[in-house]
Amino acid sequence: MISLPSVFGRYSDGIETELKSLIMGHGSTGSPRAESLPLYRMMAYHMGWLDDQGEEVRMEGGERIHATICILVCEALGGELTKALPAAASLELVHNFSLIHNDIQDGSPERYHRPTVWWVWGPAQGINAGDGMHALARLSLLRQTEKGMPYEQSLKAVATLDTACLRLCEGQYLDLTYQERVDVSQDAYFRMVEGKTAALISCAAELGAQMASANEGAVQAMALYGRKLGLASQIRDDILDLWGPKDAEAPLEGNLLNKRKSLPIVYAIRNATGPEKRALGDVYFKRVMDPEDIEKVVGVLDMLGAREFSQEMADNLCQEAIQALDETGSSSNSKGIEELGSLARFMVARDS
Repeated sequence: MISLPSVFGRYSDGIETELKSLIMGHGSTGSPRAESLPLYRMMAYHMGWLDDQGEEVRMEGGERIHATICILVCEALGGELTKALPAAASLELVHNFSLIHNDIQDGSPERYHRPTVWWVWGPAQGINAGDGMHALARLSLLRQTEKGMPYEQSLKAVATLDTACLRLCEGQYLDLTYQERVDVSQDAYFRMVEGKTAALISCAAELGAQMASANEGAVQAMALYGRKLGLASQIRDDILDLWGPKDAEAPLEGNLLNKRKSLPIVYAIRNATGPEKRALGDVYFKRVMDPEDIEKVVGVLDMLGAREFSQEMADNLCQEAIQALDETGSSSNSKGIEELGSLARFMVARDS
């Protein structure tokens, strides 16, 4: 098991405090939002702070990867934690808004080992909760003008976030479209992932650089770092979705039953011949896939070397991400740059 880099623990308290102030802060009545309007309780439930009755709980809700990247980039380029936290929180809110909506689109009844928001409160209210998070994300950046941030910098940050959010929606659209297609090329796969996953990670690195008031060259180099890391991270997710951790006894269902076109699947469809091609066709031309189809598909992937191909692709993209760090021209915090490289290597070797 590969251990989580210590950098995730370093910022976790500050990130959670910032997020809670946005979601559970005081509303127009003066009382905490989660008490005055259940909409915010739904958001807090999704974030892992409350149960469905509004009682406090302590749950694991993810590593806050986007926020951590944003802060680490800001500090690596000479910026301050306090300036990065609002941007970091905005990224996590957009990420979680997308997760709430994805759960509805996929019909997923469970996330983080408990019922999803829409499963508890219904799809319509789930959409409201997601949309509310999106609005809070933008406000988190716009309100920085009240703390002395120049209006131009604040608006640029919002435009960066909105552009990434639009790209994310484009990627999700393509992902859903590809489910019923068997002619998805590798280029088409990367076009989808550039939006669905890479856009927001790239945005995290870009916003971190903007919060440090870095020069445009460094900002774009960090954006490239994030984009390459996002692509590599999604490929690693694809591998884990199909095979699980290295010591897993059996393949996982993951998104396979939804006919999601991950890189190993795209590679296999493109390279399969004879019996392997027929076996894949038997599965993917079915209207509804069955759990027993998983072993058949994974068997074909193993014969074609799809796992090894995909991991090599992820490793190459990780290296390209690390190379982009050299283009930042940063000498203010070499340790921070090293940590960004270590984080990239962790993302393509993690077991979960």
